Amino acid sequence: PSGSRGGVGRRPGPPRRASFGVGRRGSLAFVGGTGAQAVKCGRICRSLGFRRSSRRGRPGGVDGRLSPEDMAKDDLDDAGWDADCEAAFQVALPPAWEFRDRAWGSPGVWRTFPEAVSAEINAMKRRGQRRGNVSLGGTELVVDLQAMVAEPMDQYAVPRSLRMTWRHPQVNKASLKQFYLRYCEELPPADHPAGADGIAGEKFLELFKDLNVDPGSDVAALALSAACNASEMGVFRRREFICGCAVMEVDNINDMREKVPELRANVLQGKSLPDVYAYTFGVALEAPSKVLPLEEAQQYWALLLPDWALREEFCDWAGKHMRGKAISRDLWMMVLKLATEVPADLSTYDDNPAWPVVLDEFVEYHRERCGGS
Repeated sequence: PSGSRGGVGRRPGPPRRASFGVGRRGSLAFVGGTGAQAVKCGRICRSLGFRRSSRRGRPGGVDGRLSPEDMAKDDLDDAGWDADCEAAFQVALPPAWEFRDRAWGSPGVWRTFPEAVSAEINAMKRRGQRRGNVSLGGTELVVDLQAMVAEPMDQYAVPRSLRMTWRHPQVNKASLKQFYLRYCEELPPADHPAGADGIAGEKFLELFKDLNVDPGSDVAALALSAACNASEMGVFRRREFICGCAVMEVDNINDMREKVPELRANVLQGKSLPDVYAYTFGVALEAPSKVLPLEEAQQYWALLLPDWALREEFCDWAGKHMRGKAISRDLWMMVLKLATEVPADLSTYDDNPAWPVVLDEFVEYHRERCGGS
């Protein structure tokens, strides 16, 4: 899409996606700012997954869209669906790790590592790292994922056996499959690791309509996308959708609708804000770009940080002093730190000497404007 973007004029360079949303009279819309800024659907429909398939002769008409029944016959066999569910469940609910404690209590007692330690071990496993150190109650342990043991640094201590434990989400796979078939369609490429089909375009908007969520102005839409860990804005691939349902432990539209207030509250009250905020930056980028245009960042700040007392002042200042510049991931995350850890009077700002220059300049401007330091 090219042309006007949220009232900031035409920008040179390759076109970029807009954030997903739908405005009045069926037009798509940007999020944040002073409200949804509608633009013509034809300019940004591709960013939301609206696509017309060139495959003819398939069930569902000349546009290549398959009905749920045809999709079930075509690709979603029970064995394949079960395999996708198991893979997505592991992403949604990473394994916990346990060690056999022979020093405390009776021999053979399995004890669960704290959640943070399990997260460290899972990170090692994802990296393909065989050995690494973790700390348990002040004791350093050398974890060996090939031998499945944890060896205390104390040479006289006994090595402790390791094992993984999995918790399956409370969802019914058959019900979840029918839920997914209600909205899915074929999506290229056919060899996508998250599935050759997904929820996109009109079906994506239909899903949010059924959830009573406006994806153009409701932060719950971003929270759901983050729960799915969706890699594309406005698209839920098969395994991504399963992952999101597993996180929320829902397998039908009614249960998901009931979870929406919780998703929204968790972001606005700060419980899931750091994760959703960090996720938003990545999914909003248009590859291969590594930075987010300022005007898009401002729209997301309005959505994610509505209660930040200095948000409007900061966005106004940035619009004047950062014109033509973009937001890096580091700056994006430091804005969250400024908004959530520093009071509105900026009295503790100087306690951290690691602020980026841009924020130093804003703080200097704010203090001069307020007539004091």
